[in-house]
Amino acid sequence: EEEAFLVSLYQFMKDRQTPIERIPHLGFKQINLWKIYKAVEKLGAYELVTGRRLWKNVYDELGGSPGSTSAATCTRRHYE
Repeated sequence: EEEAFLVSLYQFMKDRQTPIERIPHLGFKQINLWKIYKAVEKLGAYELVTGRRLWKNVYDELGGSPGSTSAATCTRRHYE
């Protein structure tokens, strides 16, 4: 399931002319794209997470540093 997701994600991004050339980082940790997708899905998908301002929860789920002040914004940007 994870591999199929990643294959379709990379193809989708390539098709829209914004290929993923390197995996984004949050802090000093590389983001697991499958894990961020599942974390957002678990909280109700993008619109709900954004509307309810739950991006910090997603960041926490990924094991981010608790002291980061821009965690929510950075997590959302990387997801988008």
